Amino acid sequence: MHVLFDARLLHRPLSGLERVQRNVVRELGRRPEITRLEVAVMAGTTLPHDFPKQADVLEVHGTEDLLGALLRADPSERPDLYHLSWFPDRSPRDLWLLVAAKAAVVEVHDAILNRHPEYYPNRTAWAWYDGFVRQLVASADRLLVHSESVIEEVVDDLGGARERCDVAPLAVDPNLLNSVSADRVEAFQRRHGLDGRYFVALGKDYPHKGHATLWDALARLPREIHVVVAGDRVWHDGRDTEAHLRRLRLTERVRWLPGLTDDEVKALLQGSLGLVYPSFEEGFGLPPLEAMLRRVPVVAARAMSIPEVCGDAAWLFEPGDASALEARMRQVLAGGPEVQALLARGVARAAEFSWATCAERVVECYRNALRAGAQRRDRCPDPMAVLDTIAHCPYRDIQELAAWRERCLSTENVLADVTASREDVLRQLHALQTAAGAPLTEVPPVPENGAARRPRWSIARRIRKIRDGLRRGR
Repeated sequence: MHVLFDARLLHRPLSGLERVQRNVVRELGRRPEITRLEVAVMAGTTLPHDFPKQADVLEVHGTEDLLGALLRADPSERPDLYHLSWFPDRSPRDLWLLVAAKAAVVEVHDAILNRHPEYYPNRTAWAWYDGFVRQLVASADRLLVHSESVIEEVVDDLGGARERCDVAPLAVDPNLLNSVSADRVEAFQRRHGLDGRYFVALGKDYPHKGHATLWDALARLPREIHVVVAGDRVWHDGRDTEAHLRRLRLTERVRWLPGLTDDEVKALLQGSLGLVYPSFEEGFGLPPLEAMLRRVPVVAARAMSIPEVCGDAAWLFEPGDASALEARMRQVLAGGPEVQALLARGVARAAEFSWATCAERVVECYRNALRAGAQRRDRCPDPMAVLDTIAHCPYRDIQELAAWRERCLSTENVLADVTASREDVLRQLHALQTAAGAPLTEVPPVPENGAARRPRWSIARRIRKIRDGLRRGR
């Protein structure tokens, strides 16, 4: 079969969805059932080191390029199947891809954003997103999900049919399989001032992540116990989180470490007391498996896919129950044979998941989609419904460009402020080094063409760059 896999997220920093795309693409390249694998990426994307050599790379700028591939003049060159691996809510025209494809698979990671209007700037934006995702689900021949619990979301929250869903469980990223040395763990802890008496939480502080339950439980534990969050405060700029921590007098007992590398996350976990995963909603939830591989105890909420993933290899508690979470954390602190048995079950549980098995299930989903696609005239996506969804998209290119302009200006202003205070910082650094008898740090001069010396952001200058790039690409 000839598959067109939409991996347009691979140009972004490596995170959850990007990891899934990279690992699935690698394994699909090894499947004999796929005679031709085309992978669509944004033009200029740096391919991962494990990208399959036999795959054809299709560099695209937008929806029109993908439509061109699906509707090639030579019918024999058209893909048998198109795989949309995420919800492209800022590109509503992508709905046409499901209409144009011979057969289409839409990957549903979860429906969390459909259940949380408060995550959107206004009710109109949420209502459009909810309708957009429902139209994606209705237009697909098959729906690929990664846990049984997401099937319930498809039915209850997205209006999809249970019988059109196929489950392909995920696995731990190969970059996270091997542990780091004890020396590197100690070096990481010294660098960040950690003493080893801490639990780890992973992810941003969105309300559904359940961090508020963790703070309430932490307040009841001994004061020497801390929590380190490998993530950042993004919900309402962190104001709600900070207010909660101040109210519980926990500000000094919670550390935030955003932007960690894979090796740093491994070091953080390996040096910890355990992983706490209090989330109310997860479509799969890889962090518990990552901790289990490190022989780190896992305490997790009994919510959605988490019990399905963890089995008996984690100590579960009812979501939102701070007293139950506190009791589980105290079990970890007590140690002993129970914890050792939990660790052994964790290693065995994590080994049950593999990307090869995931790809095998994905291919089975493709087979089901091809059979459905051959009969799709009975349920072809309604073009008028597709047009209506696209027409009412609240996002406009000019608005996106304006938001991008503000981000560029903000970044350049911060850089200018840092550059302006550079000499004062260097003087203070050299004074400290002199007092300590340490060699003075040699700092290179600011280059003449540095960002801080560039002229003010100009939309005309940006447009010229875009035009120049388009001319070179012709």
